[in-house]
Amino acid sequence: MNPNNENTISLATAQDWTQRWRTQYPENSRAYLIPAVDLIEVLNEMGILADDVAAEAQQKANQESLDIRAYMAIEMKKSGANLEKVILVGTQKDDEGIYRDIINGQVQLADGKISDGPESGLYDLTNPCPPYCDPNSPLN
Repeated sequence: MNPNNENTISLATAQDWTQRWRTQYPENSRAYLIPAVDLIEVLNEMGILADDVAAEAQQKANQESLDIRAYMAIEMKKSGANLEKVILVGTQKDDEGIYRDIINGQVQLADGKISDGPESGLYDLTNPCPPYCDPNSPLN
């Protein structure tokens, strides 16, 4: 976890928030796997990544089998109100074809062993809609 990033949260916090989601919505999806190449394409489309940088990043994501998992979560505010959230975590596909979460620089393997991965964290970068909506969007 990058301690200088205000959008990272601890594993304990992420576990609490995701457990709260699963308790509140036991029949709903717990998370979504997002292809990293798609996220890179969105950043490229927004002008955040230049075409050559995006192409290189997409190639690396494909070669190393890297994607993003978005966990559904609920944060309990101090006021007692619930705030729905999405927690993002990097993943890497293992030899069994399972995308394993990379949490705090480690990947939990199927055999229970832990493998070092790139330094990472759990990211809470989200704000729910409403109230953070585009009133003019055809998707709203």
